Amino acid sequence: MSSSSEASTKTSSSDNSQSSLQQDANIVLIGPPGSGKGTQSSKLSVHYKICQLSTSDLLRQATQDQSSSEGQQIRKAMEAGGLVDDHIVLSLVNKNLTKPECSNRFLFDGFPRTINQGEQLEQLLASKQKRLDAVLEYAISDDLLKRRIRDRLIHKPSGRTYHEEFHPPKESMKDDITGERLDRRSDDTTETLNARLNTYHKQTIPLIDFYRQRNIHRCVDATKKVNDAYQESLEIVDYLHKQPTYKPASIDQNPVDKNVLSKNFLSIYNSVTSVLRDHGLI
Repeated sequence: MSSSSEASTKTSSSDNSQSSLQQDANIVLIGPPGSGKGTQSSKLSVHYKICQLSTSDLLRQATQDQSSSEGQQIRKAMEAGGLVDDHIVLSLVNKNLTKPECSNRFLFDGFPRTINQGEQLEQLLASKQKRLDAVLEYAISDDLLKRRIRDRLIHKPSGRTYHEEFHPPKESMKDDITGERLDRRSDDTTETLNARLNTYHKQTIPLIDFYRQRNIHRCVDATKKVNDAYQESLEIVDYLHKQPTYKPASIDQNPVDKNVLSKNFLSIYNSVTSVLRDHGLI
């Protein structure tokens, strides 16, 4: 997540030039750890005035309850660089989608991460008569990711992130908004990063094809500067929102009655036969 001051000040000019999305606009951001999707998530949610749901933040909040077995499972998976069980993630997602501020439009940062999660999200949204408008993939090489993550800083109370080289705070080791101390994330180690990248390539990359088939996936160059990647994201979302969106197949609520079909066919057949006979054609 980026500094909210940066998000608010640098999106104000673009707010005047970019059209706001309609009430049902829903977005998914996909990308490996360190790709900048958290920063873009904050900026896009401010620009479009939509609810921002970061599954990483939701999962970290769930680990705060030391007595919860669910929190312990989440903590163990995150520390190992793996994925949290789908049923836990989907439970958190569904719970947050029921909140008033997220009931109409939302932006997912870091979810879904697997095809199974993608399919279940699709079913969940269909049950709420909603759809996804855009899926943005932030593409970047593993080598550059490792440079980005090595010096990453976080303001734990707000989730705002900084980087000593690419996005430094105004004052060393202090949050731009509150002036409070910044920390390094406990899972920003080389071992954990390698595990997370392996997990991403193995389980999340196939999800891209899933959304490409639905014609709502687009790729953003995550090696660009923050504002350049942001402008590219705006253009893509605005374009995709205007396009017809894939709708999952649903069970026909009014299936054809085979008996009625047979009777109708027989009636038509007899009528045609009668006409042909009257004209001496049969």
